[in-house]
Amino acid sequence: MDDPHRGIELFNRGLYWEAHEAWEHEWVPDRRGPDSGFYKGLIQVAAGCLHYQRRNRRGAVNKWRSGAGYLRPYMPVHRGVKLAPLVQAVDGYLEAMSGESWPELDLPTIDQE
Repeated sequence: MDDPHRGIELFNRGLYWEAHEAWEHEWVPDRRGPDSGFYKGLIQVAAGCLHYQRRNRRGAVNKWRSGAGYLRPYMPVHRGVKLAPLVQAVDGYLEAMSGESWPELDLPTIDQE
């Protein structure tokens, strides 16, 4: 359980379901290990992006909020993954989603060291 990079490659191509699956593959063998929240956060941020694409406001907001919450303890960088910009982007999306209209968002990419 130590390779977030395949999921990042998929995520950055906009393949959120596939990224979710790749990270879940890394997370499942040791759900209580030291990286559990890291993978859970990435999985949920990807799920939030998928919900956003499907115009499911409630799903996007719920997954982004919980995903960012799981990632915060690992900031700013964990396993070579720059989490601070990702969490900052998600926080901005949550703010944008609080309005009445549907916001047109540029979904994030994940940077690595």
